[in-house]
Amino acid sequence: MKPLNTDPDVLSVGYFFPAGQTNHVWSDEASRRVPRMNRNNLLNLAQAAEQAGFDSLFIADNWSGHQRAAERGGHQAPAFHAPLLAMGIFAVTEHIGVITTLHTTHHRPAHVARMGAALDAFSDGRWGWNAVTGHAEPEAALFGEPFVEHDKRYAMAAEFVDVVQQLWREEGSIDHIGKYYRSQGRIKAPRPVQRPRPMIVSAGASSAGTAFAAEWCDALVTLARTEDDVRSLDQRLQGQLRGRHVTSWPFAICIVREGDGEAEEEYNHLLRSLNADAAWEIAGDILGSIETAQAMFDRLGRDEAVRAIGSGSAMLQLIGTPDQVAEQLISLKRNTGAGGVLINFPLWSPRELSDFGAVLRRLEDAGVRTAPASREYSW
Repeated sequence: MKPLNTDPDVLSVGYFFPAGQTNHVWSDEASRRVPRMNRNNLLNLAQAAEQAGFDSLFIADNWSGHQRAAERGGHQAPAFHAPLLAMGIFAVTEHIGVITTLHTTHHRPAHVARMGAALDAFSDGRWGWNAVTGHAEPEAALFGEPFVEHDKRYAMAAEFVDVVQQLWREEGSIDHIGKYYRSQGRIKAPRPVQRPRPMIVSAGASSAGTAFAAEWCDALVTLARTEDDVRSLDQRLQGQLRGRHVTSWPFAICIVREGDGEAEEEYNHLLRSLNADAAWEIAGDILGSIETAQAMFDRLGRDEAVRAIGSGSAMLQLIGTPDQVAEQLISLKRNTGAGGVLINFPLWSPRELSDFGAVLRRLEDAGVRTAPASREYSW
């Protein structure tokens, strides 16, 4: 049985696995230069992440997809369904964890309980669940369901996770008759390997989202531009905890190059080919509607809004030499409550991940992380 790590001095370094041809930086140049989204490239990428020493892969997911202009530009699609992709990755790796997105609103608790147990047992305790409620009306319409109001989705999610954990924990039958869900009986073995259960993360930073994370999750994935932003979220999260251990995991854009200024030059080169139409449509999905995205364009002006939305500027910027990036991550660990960080490479490829291995080795030398192959805990 594998326990979860609760050492406050350890930084878990996850890789935000491609959930589309590009992620967070919607640059046409990036779309042209990254590998194609297919079996061989994705499995090679997962193996490269493990060889570099990443703790985990994080696979985002949604159902209804982004709009046509984004797809035509080579952004955000195709995207393989997260738990199915994870099973393929587990078959070709030994140590790296995989966190997969599974929606609470569009599944039943028994679905997730059985899928999660199978993934965790098959991988010998390397699976984690990104529990999301869904936020877009097109997703609800796809399932023929009414769109559920924001805070109610989190109330439903809390009961959903409770039922899932009952099904994982109990060898005998459960008898749950709740406000939103009914579940009677037991799921077929196997049960999860991790103890007390697989890792659960979420990504909602609203009041309802942080309350959900504080009660049910191990980490809250978040956007944050600075360490001050991370500390602000930490304070809100800690204020809602009741004796539980929950940490923040900020997203980060990362480009590592050996020479001074080379990474910054590469990043600025990508920004010169931001796809305005793709950024607009993707923002509409993320923010809830095209009208909301249009309001942002109107307020900022089209050029500035495209840069803000399409450049990844809403998250940490880890752009520099291996020493510079390692120093930023060491500072993040020592000066905030972050328990982990999710690294996104705009130019994802096995080579980018291999080069990042130099950063991970510096973090090990500084004592803020331990390589997955040399420890007993999962995350």
